[in-house]
Amino acid sequence: MPRLQRLREWIAPPIPEAEPTSPSLDEVRQQVRHIEIRARRALRDAFAGEYRTAFRGRGLEFAELQPYSPGDDVRAIDWKATARLRSPVVRRYVEEREQTVLVLVDVSGSMGFAATGPSVRDRSVEIAGVLGLAAAGSNDLVGLAAFANDVVLAVAPAKGSSHVLRILRDLLTLRAGGRTEMARALRYAGRVMRRRGVVIVISDFIATHPDHVWEPAMAQLSRRHDVVAICVRDSRETALTEATKQSIVHWGGAERGDMVLADQETSRIQQQELESEQQGMLQRLRQCGCDAVMISTDYDWVPEVVGLFRQRRNRQ
Repeated sequence: MPRLQRLREWIAPPIPEAEPTSPSLDEVRQQVRHIEIRARRALRDAFAGEYRTAFRGRGLEFAELQPYSPGDDVRAIDWKATARLRSPVVRRYVEEREQTVLVLVDVSGSMGFAATGPSVRDRSVEIAGVLGLAAAGSNDLVGLAAFANDVVLAVAPAKGSSHVLRILRDLLTLRAGGRTEMARALRYAGRVMRRRGVVIVISDFIATHPDHVWEPAMAQLSRRHDVVAICVRDSRETALTEATKQSIVHWGGAERGDMVLADQETSRIQQQELESEQQGMLQRLRQCGCDAVMISTDYDWVPEVVGLFRQRRNRQ
């Protein structure tokens, strides 16, 4: 079993599985409203602009002819129209903004983990909703594929914020679990994305099965599309709290009177392993050709994603 999985079970021992219950309609509405408000706050700041500059459209398309004004680029003069109208005119272009954004959301069993506060899945749905509304506000088509051991929910890309809110409702009412088979979801994205677009993968990227390999599928998808990987982890998986450090113990044994002593060296090693695993995961994702960021459930994730967008913009 991976070290991170062992740490999860130590921090928050697994609760016996019960019959899954669907949230009530009022609960779903409340959650959708919360995400909508969160999105509005983010979009009022730099989020919307950074999204637009990070994921440009496919190019420029002709908009109209306008009279030439001093200072206009002479290379934009339409000489045939100028001769016909007997007055200099220039061609104006606008960015062809429309593109397809497919959001892949992991809904496997490990995404339900929560030591404290919101679960990894709750935060992932929020991120998917805010990014989806940002894309809709930029006139992009937004689609969804929720996956566990396979794609369990697929929504075809369409325009509009109302479409994204419908996606959120479907995602919030979905009850999934089981193992993560990310490679299947990545290959599905490659099949349905006929033209170049944006694929956003939101997951904890924890595969408990030793034979599960997703890197080749991720690399292949990144060669055809702009792929962004958002790795969401519980805050207790990214850094040990002081209380957690003190609770890593060893038994003193009979010679020490069976005392329980805080083992600071063990906690230091465990913290190093956590940090090493995170950096290793980000490196694996970037080696596949995609942009990647690590998000903690307890912190404001918007600045982290905006920083990722700015890195993309600076490379363009």
